[in-house]
Amino acid sequence: MAPERAGFWTEIPQLTRAIARAMGVTFRNLLRRPITVRYPTVKRVYPDRFRGILALTYDGETGEENCIGCRLCEYICPPQVIKVEMLKAEKRNYAKTFTLELYSCEFCELCVQVCPTDAIIMLKSFDLATADRRELLLDKDRLHALGLQFEPSWATGNRLRDMQAPPKPPKPAAAAAAGAAAPAQSSPDRRAPEPAAEAAPTAPSSPDRRAPEASEGAPTANPE
Repeated sequence: MAPERAGFWTEIPQLTRAIARAMGVTFRNLLRRPITVRYPTVKRVYPDRFRGILALTYDGETGEENCIGCRLCEYICPPQVIKVEMLKAEKRNYAKTFTLELYSCEFCELCVQVCPTDAIIMLKSFDLATADRRELLLDKDRLHALGLQFEPSWATGNRLRDMQAPPKPPKPAAAAAAGAAAPAQSSPDRRAPEPAAEAAPTAPSSPDRRAPEASEGAPTANPE
């Protein structure tokens, strides 16, 4: 038998096992329900830390823009897709212009991490598909509108910095509470000592005022 034909017949068992494994996967999934999500009719629930498109935020109490135009996001952006122009005011600064080229964004979240006022965030959405790249050049008004339209992600600048910072030393109150939880040491007994434990003071002996005996050499009366 030729070597080529011998090699073919020896590989037949391997081919049979490979086909059996592939068909086994097919038959196991033949009666299963489909798992395809009918987007956009049905939208999948995203986790809290999902990082989608970027947006700008307003202050919930005052309604003012959170961005102060510090340009930290512009400086740290690796692909340099953020451009900010500062507008100086009496009380605080604002962003006069804020543009973001979303079509070149790396979604690295570095701009969110360095923002001191939590002005730029990432959203739990990516629904900005378009055939025109010019629609992905987002200005300040569009970024604010996206922040109001979609649900924000969990991450903000302050939260991310708190996670990366070293642990803080315990406060004095917490240290005191921890010390109180530890087993208390036996305190010295401050009670008054028992009478038997102290040596009773001896009273000084009073002088003997009785008349001395004759044997003690007392003066005798003159017989005269």
